[in-house]
Amino acid sequence: MSEHAELRKSLGSSLYLLANYYSVMHETVRARLRGIDEDPNIKGSISQRLEKSRRTIFGKANLLLSGMRIRTGFIKFDIPLGGKFPKKQYEQIIEQMQSMLNFMALVSYASTSFTDLQNHTDDNENQTEWLRTFRKLIGETGVTSQAITTLLTLMSASVANGQPLPPYLRVPEPFRYTEKLDEMDMDLLSVKHIAEPGYASFAVTQLGTKCVIDDLKKLLEDVRDLVGELDFSYHVVSTDDAEDVEETVTFGATGREQRKANKAE
Repeated sequence: MSEHAELRKSLGSSLYLLANYYSVMHETVRARLRGIDEDPNIKGSISQRLEKSRRTIFGKANLLLSGMRIRTGFIKFDIPLGGKFPKKQYEQIIEQMQSMLNFMALVSYASTSFTDLQNHTDDNENQTEWLRTFRKLIGETGVTSQAITTLLTLMSASVANGQPLPPYLRVPEPFRYTEKLDEMDMDLLSVKHIAEPGYASFAVTQLGTKCVIDDLKKLLEDVRDLVGELDFSYHVVSTDDAEDVEETVTFGATGREQRKANKAE
């Protein structure tokens, strides 16, 4: 057991907490959009349980990230037995996780006003129609993707166990609303509706989600560079005899920092 190995396990735990927080945030937004969000002051309500989970996971994740920052700061004083520890990669991953955590919290907070849309009434027929169309758009397309939770969980397992990532992992793209708007109302997200309830929250939620995905793309590249990636590609291996060609499937891992990290631990 070394300090470097403990730092790697803490990183894996942080990625797992990040996956949990994203999952809870996802369900919070869905509950508010579907109108099943209840009063958080009611004991045992959906809102209270989701809020409690968000606060607990957010606190644990921030505590782990702070502890890892302190540990990486002291690594420069350690004796580099077995090779140089990939300190730069760890620092980049920690900062990207912190950025993702902050944007997830922002999306969760911004979606609070979606609950008010359920009980919003107004004599203005145009405004009521806008709210109805807006909720239909959001309800059908969704704001977030569950694929992000799966991706973060896979990265957590690879880092914690010191094993390469599965091949062909991709970050899901944010949903594009152009197609749905063509079917419903192209004027729905016009700036003339900026005063409508839910418009500002929708804009912040979309921007926050886009920033989370951008950070996740960078995070995936850094984690792949750190632990490597399994290679299931099909190679043709030639023998000394030009007429004798052997076809084999090779299994390996790529990633220039993986060997360094293993030696450093």
